[in-house]
Amino acid sequence: MINELIEKIKQNKKYKTIDNSFVKREIDSYLKSHPEISLNSVNKQTVKEIIKEIRARLHRLYSSYQTKKKRKKEEYLEELRIMVKENKDIVQVTDKLLVVTISSKERLPDYEFVYSKIFEITGKPEVIVDIGSGLNPVSYPYMNLKNLIYYSYDINDEDVNFLNKYFKIMKSKGLKGKAFIMDIRELKNVDKIPRSDIVFIFKLIDLIDGKKKVSEDLIKKVIGNTGFIVVSFATRTLTRKPMRLPRRIGFELMLKRIGLEFNRFSIKNEVFYVIRRESNYQ
Repeated sequence: MINELIEKIKQNKKYKTIDNSFVKREIDSYLKSHPEISLNSVNKQTVKEIIKEIRARLHRLYSSYQTKKKRKKEEYLEELRIMVKENKDIVQVTDKLLVVTISSKERLPDYEFVYSKIFEITGKPEVIVDIGSGLNPVSYPYMNLKNLIYYSYDINDEDVNFLNKYFKIMKSKGLKGKAFIMDIRELKNVDKIPRSDIVFIFKLIDLIDGKKKVSEDLIKKVIGNTGFIVVSFATRTLTRKPMRLPRRIGFELMLKRIGLEFNRFSIKNEVFYVIRRESNYQ
């Protein structure tokens, strides 16, 4: 029955490329919070309700961050391939790719500023890990780095395949990358992530923290395998309204409690925390 539910949920084209294991986790979570439901004797109306709820969760976690230009990203990728092959400037086509998702579109005017602020604190990285990356790796040209190893993790099969094609094209530009499917809410998956200079966790904490917060455990595990973590939070809601408390006081208090220092800076729609261990913390 679980496999049938997954198939029905993914009949909607917005969710068809999300990894099955991620959809299954959402179903398991829903059933755990509704112990009165038994899939062995479930009726058609309940099945419809389950499908509606899981699609709503998937929309919040992924589809609400896509733009209508998503369907053109393969066309843009081919344009990039030609530009790289002919050794032409790739800024314009990079910008086309970055407007495919809402987060990277909003960040586009500020990418150069964001990376300059981050690297001012961390130094220039040789290895970056990006958790819940979306298409953020496409912003590589704005990092102004000559060489970089980049590991990207996301829940969407299509995006992961796309990024691996992107990395292949960009290899001649000094970017050596690999994208993987991963649900980071399964904290054991952190053990699979290679050591890095910086880990990006952009606009992800709010999505993975439910009633049982996982962000503290995630930060604790990740910091042991990297020099810095850069976490960001949206300062506007999905309906584009300013958040009442854009600065995350609770998050800051948690970082201090577990012995982590941070620098904070903001752009129009996002606040960033550059996190590291306290120098005197064991």
